[in-house]
Amino acid sequence: MPQDQFRRLLCLILPWVQIATAFLPALGIGTSMSAVSAASRTPVVPAGYAFSIWSLIFVLAAAYGIWQFLPANRESALARRTGWPLAGAFAANTIWQVTSQITGSVGFGLFAIILVSLACALAALFMARNTPEAGVGPRWIVTPLTGLLAGWLTAASFVNLSSAARYANILPEHGLAATLFAVVILLAAGGAAAAIIWLLNRDAAWFAAALAWALIGVVAANLGVNQVNIPAALTAAVMLALVIAVAWQRRRAAPSAA
Repeated sequence: MPQDQFRRLLCLILPWVQIATAFLPALGIGTSMSAVSAASRTPVVPAGYAFSIWSLIFVLAAAYGIWQFLPANRESALARRTGWPLAGAFAANTIWQVTSQITGSVGFGLFAIILVSLACALAALFMARNTPEAGVGPRWIVTPLTGLLAGWLTAASFVNLSSAARYANILPEHGLAATLFAVVILLAAGGAAAAIIWLLNRDAAWFAAALAWALIGVVAANLGVNQVNIPAALTAAVMLALVIAVAWQRRRAAPSAA
C-alpha cells in the first residue's frame, strides 16, 4: 500500500534528519542546545551530562528506521502500529531542535512542541506494549527506543515548562519562589511518571530507566554541578525513589496477577 511505503520511508529518513539538525550549531547555524538550556536554567534542569541519553536514543531511532524498512519486516504489525507515532515524535523533535537553536530560547511555543512529541512517543510506547512480537528487532530496538524516548520526553516536558516560565520572567532565577516552583514541578513529574509506570505494568523498565537518569541528573545539578539547592535535590531524590519503587513493585506483582 502507498501509505505503508510512505510510513516506512518517513521512519527511515526522519531519524537521520533528527540527528543532522542537532549539529546545526557546529556549522555556525544557531545556538547550541546546551547554551540555550543554560540561558534559562532552573532547579528542574538536569546536569549537562544527563542529556547524553539523546545519543543512545538517536542510535536506536536510526536502527529502528533500518529494521522496519527491511523487506523481512514489511508486514510487521509492530512496525505498522509504532511507525506513525514514532515518525510524529521524530518530526516534532526535529522541529523543537531547529526552533530552539535558531531562536536561542526555550519558550512556551517549544513547550507545546515537546508535548506533541511526548504524546506521539507515549502512543508508540503503548502500541509496542500491546503488540508483542518476537525477534531481535522488537526486543533490542523497538522496546528500548519507545521506552527511553517516552521516558526522557516525559522528564523533558517538565524541564521545558520550568525553562519556559523562567524565560518568560514569570519566575525569578533564584530565591524562594524559584525553589517552590521547582519542587512543585518535580512532584508533578514524579507523579506523572509513577502513573505511567503503573499503567505499563512490567513493561516499564526502559521508561523508568530514562526517568531515573533524568532525576539523578537533577539531584546532581542541585548538589553543586550547576547550583546548590537542597530542597530541589531532596525532592528529586524522593521522586527517583518513587519511580524505582513503583517500577519494581509492578514488575514483581505482574506474574502473580497473570
